[in-house]
Amino acid sequence: MKKNKMKSYSNATDNQERMDKYYTQNRISSNSKNIIRVSLKAFFTVIMVLIITGAVAGISIFAYVMTLTDNRIGYNVKDARLNLTSFVYVNDENGVPQEYENFHSSENRVWVNFNEIPQCMKDAMVAIEDKRFYKHKGVDWVRTTTAVISLATGGKTYGGSTLTQQLIKNLTEDNEASLTRKIREIFRALNFEKEYSKDEILEAYLNVVNFGSGCNGVQAAANLYFGKDIRNCSIAQCAAIAGITQNPSAYTPLVYPENNKIRRNIVIKAMYDQDMISKDDYKKALDESENMVFVGKTSNSEDNTTSDIRGWYTDAIFNDLIDDLQEKLKIGKIAAESMVYTQGLKIYSAMDLKAQSIAESVIKDKSIMPSDPKLEMGYVMMGADGRVLATLGSRKTKTGNLLYDRANKARRQPGSTIKPLAVYAPVIDNGMYTYSSLIKDEPLHNANVSKNGEAKDWPINWYGGYKGRVTLQWAIEKSANAPVAQLLKELTPAKSYEFLTQKLGFSHLDSHDATNLAALATGGTHVGVTVKEMTAGFQIFINGGVYNKPYTYYYVEDRDGNVILDNRDKVGKRAIRSTTATIMNRALRNVIVGAEGTGRRANISGWNVIGKTGTTTKNHDSWFIGATPLFVSGIWYGYDNPKSISSTRYTINTWKAIATNYLKGKSVVDYSY
Repeated sequence: MKKNKMKSYSNATDNQERMDKYYTQNRISSNSKNIIRVSLKAFFTVIMVLIITGAVAGISIFAYVMTLTDNRIGYNVKDARLNLTSFVYVNDENGVPQEYENFHSSENRVWVNFNEIPQCMKDAMVAIEDKRFYKHKGVDWVRTTTAVISLATGGKTYGGSTLTQQLIKNLTEDNEASLTRKIREIFRALNFEKEYSKDEILEAYLNVVNFGSGCNGVQAAANLYFGKDIRNCSIAQCAAIAGITQNPSAYTPLVYPENNKIRRNIVIKAMYDQDMISKDDYKKALDESENMVFVGKTSNSEDNTTSDIRGWYTDAIFNDLIDDLQEKLKIGKIAAESMVYTQGLKIYSAMDLKAQSIAESVIKDKSIMPSDPKLEMGYVMMGADGRVLATLGSRKTKTGNLLYDRANKARRQPGSTIKPLAVYAPVIDNGMYTYSSLIKDEPLHNANVSKNGEAKDWPINWYGGYKGRVTLQWAIEKSANAPVAQLLKELTPAKSYEFLTQKLGFSHLDSHDATNLAALATGGTHVGVTVKEMTAGFQIFINGGVYNKPYTYYYVEDRDGNVILDNRDKVGKRAIRSTTATIMNRALRNVIVGAEGTGRRANISGWNVIGKTGTTTKNHDSWFIGATPLFVSGIWYGYDNPKSISSTRYTINTWKAIATNYLKGKSVVDYSY
């Protein structure tokens, strides 16, 4: 009986163990299935996310590529051959355009037609740069694929460009090392080949490409290196020219003759291997290459006689044209210059003949100008709509074209003239302060503005000491430093920098200025600003707060009368509220007529003159930006190699002399906004 009971108990235990084992196994199996199910779900989710992401990316890339399919540049190869003079027209006193000055090609800029270029020059270029040139449609897909893979994988050699692509790169000066640039270039090349024949493309290439030592085009290269026209160059000489294009700085024969020798021999060999020259010609070319002599001077240097020297205003037009043509037509500087010099453009200048003539006369007046001839100046006058009325890049008689322009190109620290633009206008416009608000006239403690990073109390007022609390209008009138520093700290340099660059068109300020109190409170900028930028900024105080980009021409026509550039009817952008402009106008009036005003010598009887003076550390720069209801003008005095100016009185004296003569005979009006 006991055995049976024990056996029965044993069986029950075994059954229970089996049941437990069964349920445990089922639980494990169930958990495993759940884990597998979750894992599979996660896996498929990831796959779907990748598929969707890839699809979105693919669609985005496809859409981007499709936007480039019709990507073209606005350079006309056929027009480039014309060598037509471009004329500048200026309105006379009756508003009728009269021919004023012109832009024409000189001897070393002449375009050489295809049939005037020797066959050996054409062959040399094709042999070394693009042996399948006459077979492809603008892109050599084998070489391009290799180049794209190299670029995508971080390779150092991109290559793969056909002559057409190289021409596009030279015309656009688009040198960005990226896949997007390569794609742009490909579509531009494909479209270019639809518009021009192979011979036209090769002709343009040989006339445009850089051949070292400042040469663009084979005619300039032949003249510089061999003292002859390209049509008279031998096979070896053409090979020497063709070999330069791969790396002009390394293969120019005037600097690296041995490098050029190695390279030109490679070109000669390529011509022979591709059956472009006979074995006899090959040997003769190598023999000539062995003892090649380079001239290193031009026999047809540009004639720069007095009659060819253009005025400062026309130079300013030229620079604006180049910038605008580059932007609109997607071409580079060299191509834009070629258009101006050779394509017979008609340029309708915005210059005010009276204003320009007066400015040029004043700087010849010895009773007004400083006795030190090295003390230079720059001057710009413009209307409230951004129209540049007059400009001077120097006080000296102009002796050449496109000289150093101290009004439109030179960058100098603006001193206190920056205060109304960088600080006072934005703090008033943001509702932080008003005309009569009280400001602390005391230094910022432990301000980090020194060059060595040492914190100190800053700034020091030019008049010595501090007044405690002063009104905003008094601080402007007195050109106080400490109050404006207090305001800028509250506004922040970042917001001031944003206002100047985004609202007022300042393009020469940099990242150093964006965080620097001294740069924007007292004008100690990193690289400086131009007289043109400063003058354009102050226009907002005479037109109700609207910024208009300065312009030097009304419009430009091509040789067929089509308008290709147009500044007429352009609408400015609001920079500050009209009420802010009114407050600032009133405050800047006190600079001229106030008891503490620093610009009182600029006052003109009967006229509501406003303005702001400015000097920099050790009197290296002297500024005055002044305005009347009819114009705003800015002037800078200083040395090209900065040093102290003995007297700053010339700045306002010159400004006032030009303004007074310009206003003579005009009816007195007030600000109309």
